[in-house]
Amino acid sequence: MVWYPKLPFGEGPRYLQIVDALRSDIATGTVAAGEQLPTHREMASRLGLSVGTVSKAYAAAERRGLISGQVGRGTFVMPPSPELSVSEAPEGPRLVNLALNAPPATGEDQLLARTLAAILEENRLPGLLGYLPHQGREDHRVTVADWISRHALRVEPANVYITHGAQHAISVAARLLARQGASVLTENLTYSGMTALALMEGYALHGVAMDAHGLVPAALDRAFGESGAKVLYCTPTLQSATAILMPAERRREIAEVVQRHDAWVIEDDAYGFLCSDPLPTLASYLPDRSFYIVSFAKCLSPGLRVGAMVAPTAFRDRTVNAIRSTGWMATPLMADLVARTIGDGSLDKQIELKRAAAAERTTIAREMLGSLLAPVGVPAFHAWLQMPAGRTSQGLSAQAAQAGITLAAPSPLRAIPSMGDGIRLCLGGASTPDALRGALATLREILSDAEMALV
Repeated sequence: MVWYPKLPFGEGPRYLQIVDALRSDIATGTVAAGEQLPTHREMASRLGLSVGTVSKAYAAAERRGLISGQVGRGTFVMPPSPELSVSEAPEGPRLVNLALNAPPATGEDQLLARTLAAILEENRLPGLLGYLPHQGREDHRVTVADWISRHALRVEPANVYITHGAQHAISVAARLLARQGASVLTENLTYSGMTALALMEGYALHGVAMDAHGLVPAALDRAFGESGAKVLYCTPTLQSATAILMPAERRREIAEVVQRHDAWVIEDDAYGFLCSDPLPTLASYLPDRSFYIVSFAKCLSPGLRVGAMVAPTAFRDRTVNAIRSTGWMATPLMADLVARTIGDGSLDKQIELKRAAAAERTTIAREMLGSLLAPVGVPAFHAWLQMPAGRTSQGLSAQAAQAGITLAAPSPLRAIPSMGDGIRLCLGGASTPDALRGALATLREILSDAEMALV
């Protein structure tokens, strides 16, 4: 019996519905491996579609390993792969996640395995298993302070606090600066972790307009006045949603606005390591009015859950107590792993590898999506895809899901200019550069498909 899809199958353009129907029928055994599919023309005639649409569906299915075209013989169904089990049919887990900003693998697992082995060999583990200082071990803080001073901002170990990742540090800083119900300013397209924190703590997030250089100083000035806020949370380097790299002059202007309103800034520098020639931090302009935060998730491994915060001296006792009350201390074993990779130079080597991986994936994204991508100042693990006329980020997310690609449409905090309608593409989520290329090719097809309205 010749296989034909039952359309409509889900949502999205017709060619992707054909692919999804085929994937589902392979997974359930409705169509068997080795079965020959109709010719492009036969399929088009049966479904009432153009030959071009069917050709596009067959090409997409072949890229996904569902079928194989053999010159002179026809097109045949391939044996099901593990990804095509019933549990991973279209309703199941997605094949490529471009919504979670995970760094691509660069051998960090082997590095950490060797470092753990060294800790055990030196019998250092017993000293890392007890209750240790809330602020972090002094040797860890000295090492981290040296690393921050070399890469971003000159700091003293006494002002460094080891935390359970950057999210923990952001939470601690916000609790020290803002009471429940207080307004907190942030970019209008902000980090989802900040949104979650505001929901938990009862902060009123107030979105500030952005342009191609990040926060707009005049808009920030008005927002402080209108909201009565005294806290700004922001990511000047490779902003979490848009990947904007705020230029030095804009940073100085933002710092002046914060100073003028006698306010505080929480500076999230999770991506600063990707800049080989780093720009001045906001904290360098506001050393007594800033909480500066770094993470070792993107440059080493998210699973370590190690970050660091630089806090003003005046907040020392309160910061120590805040860490004590929210976790007692960062895990010493994980902090020791990070400190050792800093001390022996292997973290800097990982950073070079991460930069190279970011450059490779950014180049692929630019090749596949061209002018739809906003300009990038520094290659990163995420890029901002600008929606072409007639397309929406919500619509793209829904259609991409049907093709096995997970996207997360942004949610502006306020109805004000925020770089237009777009979506963050997380380039590290694909397992390989080729997998990323394939996923972006599918997005390009969705965006250019003339039949996407036929749902």
